[in-house]
Amino acid sequence: MSTAEQTEQDLYLQAAAWVEKLAAGELDSLSKRRFSHWLDADPRHRELLLSMLQTWQDPALTKALAAYQPHPLKRWRLSLLRSHLTGAAIFPRTVSLTAVACSAVLAVALYLGHGSLFHSAAPYELKTAQASTMHQTLGDGSVVDMAAASQLTVLFSADKRQVVQGLGAAYFAVAKDKQRPFEVRLDQATVVAVGTEFNIDRDPELIDITVYEGAVQVQATATGPRQLLKAGERVRIRQNKLSKVEKVDLQQLVDWRSGWIEIENEPLAYLLHRLNRSARVPVSASTEVAGLRVAGRFELANTQQTLQALTEAYGLTLQQHSSGVRLSRSPQPQPLQQ
Repeated sequence: MSTAEQTEQDLYLQAAAWVEKLAAGELDSLSKRRFSHWLDADPRHRELLLSMLQTWQDPALTKALAAYQPHPLKRWRLSLLRSHLTGAAIFPRTVSLTAVACSAVLAVALYLGHGSLFHSAAPYELKTAQASTMHQTLGDGSVVDMAAASQLTVLFSADKRQVVQGLGAAYFAVAKDKQRPFEVRLDQATVVAVGTEFNIDRDPELIDITVYEGAVQVQATATGPRQLLKAGERVRIRQNKLSKVEKVDLQQLVDWRSGWIEIENEPLAYLLHRLNRSARVPVSASTEVAGLRVAGRFELANTQQTLQALTEAYGLTLQQHSSGVRLSRSPQPQPLQQ
């Protein structure tokens, strides 16, 4: 082992020694000063601890961290950290990388005065590809189901839980935490919950919020009125304005998670935007038919069948273009010349 590798290993072992002291209970005044001096002695000490802390913000590792208990600390085995943090050459097999990584996380969390390891999570993005969905547990225990072609940015801190939603749909099952309300931001609009289940479906023109359990508070703008939305209710935000609250039958409601969409008196563009989340070939509508009101139940993944039904029911024509396919009015038959 080279001198540099030995030095690097020593730093990790020092961090491991500190976590044993921290896990045993609150440091006495002398140990606190020593810990502070160790952090300040070399910029690499603090950088090492912070880099480990950031590693734990990976969503895949956050779920494992939820099972954290002080005493079984050394029993954890997460070999993923070996390659991600240092490379296998630096550590002999006898060193527990899990204990080392947890040492850094716990030391930083306690030293900075955080009450929970989840409260210091770095922002991260969740994104689904075309025709792909995602089921993800967040750092606070909340669960989110994301539709295809959807995007979220998760920003949790010591005093707030915030998610920024781009286009797409997401169903949230929020873990209860009265001290940190769960907030979803959608440009100027916000949806705030403590512990509840709700769905947000967003396209370029509007945002639909449906509550399945509990209640949420909705604002179309930062200075706009607040609307309390309860289970079995839905509201729409369009042009920064809230619609009237609509009652929905949750037992009969069909949403994107079933693989289907059921709409009543919506513009054709509304349906096509949701179909395009899964369509292999982009589908658009000509200006003259984009606002055509349509209704029915459509399978999201079966674009061809849906388009066939639309052409037959509404007298439309499907035309192939370089950028995809387009729905337009069927040409009117010309009268015969006499």
